[in-house]
Amino acid sequence: MGRFVVIGLGKFGGWAARTLESLGHEVIAIEADAGLVDRHAEFVSRAVQGDATDPVVLRAAGVSGADAAVISMGENLAASILATVALRDLGLHNLYVKAAGDAEGRALNALGVTEVIIPEKEAGVRLAHRLGATEVLDYQPLGSEHSIQEIAIPPVWVGRTLRELAPRVQHGVQVIGVRCSLTDAVHVPPDPDAVLKDSDSLVVAGADEALSKLPKP
Repeated sequence: MGRFVVIGLGKFGGWAARTLESLGHEVIAIEADAGLVDRHAEFVSRAVQGDATDPVVLRAAGVSGADAAVISMGENLAASILATVALRDLGLHNLYVKAAGDAEGRALNALGVTEVIIPEKEAGVRLAHRLGATEVLDYQPLGSEHSIQEIAIPPVWVGRTLRELAPRVQHGVQVIGVRCSLTDAVHVPPDPDAVLKDSDSLVVAGADEALSKLPKP
């Protein structure tokens, strides 16, 4: 399994650390607030109180050789940048950094981090798509113009199979899964010859424009 560093044990970093540990990975968590360190210590492999912008603290915590790091230091952009530079100097290159907004994200991207995460923006976008289109049950953006969506089965598709419908050929979208709402079972990849039911939903991927043109419930 992997070995990960999580810097900052607020809500985002705390859940990232706990989840990685629960998946069987080794997690080194570093946080300046002693209370947060105590709160999360039992859920991670190692919890360290200290300044994660200090290379000496990072080296003593044992971050060298980790597979990746998650940096979640609230709205303190300067601290996020310093921690990013310090981790890179210690040989870590897979760096996932939480940002407060687009401006902070641009600054972090300029450092060449692996990914910038803006949780509030991403959650807001997903919710807006669900509220704005009743057929969309879930929405996950893929870049600026593509997404993975879970959608209700269009009535005109009920009783037919994916092989008959050929959504990739006819609509330019790929069905990657079928969920049965009665059992919550998810079939990935879907059986192309299974008859679609009105209790099913589809997990589809493609360009947002193409997805918006699918038949509506």
